[in-house]
Amino acid sequence: MMRRRFVLAGGLAAAALSACSSFVPQGATGPAATTRELFLKKINETRVANGVKPLHYDTRLEAAALRQAELMANTDSIAHELGESLRSRVSAAGYHEAVAENLAGGQTTLEDAIAGWLESPSHRRAMLHPYFTEVGFAVVSRPETRWKVFWATIYGGETEQFLAMPV
Repeated sequence: MMRRRFVLAGGLAAAALSACSSFVPQGATGPAATTRELFLKKINETRVANGVKPLHYDTRLEAAALRQAELMANTDSIAHELGESLRSRVSAAGYHEAVAENLAGGQTTLEDAIAGWLESPSHRRAMLHPYFTEVGFAVVSRPETRWKVFWATIYGGETEQFLAMPV
């Protein structure tokens, strides 16, 4: 039941977000230069430009995002479940609230990854969802693979906020 409410609530948020700005952060930040602080700055610039409050960084979500980025790099694939679910990864990292995940592969800059997420309705919805308050991020480079660069972002927020949303 919780999943159903979250999905329906996400659909309502999508309608509200569809009229938002198409702001994409400027720059060409490669994987090696993408620090936690710079990532948070770029994501928050994007959220604020779209009328959404900034996020706080969470190292538990970062640990789960890194696990996913490494799984994708090890299998040279972009997929949410590569032997582990998002819920199992975030729970193992000690995070037990509502979450959503954005993945990307092949983009050579952080700004290109963000732009790609903004172009996808479901990824945009996760990135700009007003009930998410925390984020964790990881990027893994594997030049020998087809995708070469693997990006993972996990957004989190209080589960009670999602359950309280109107259906």
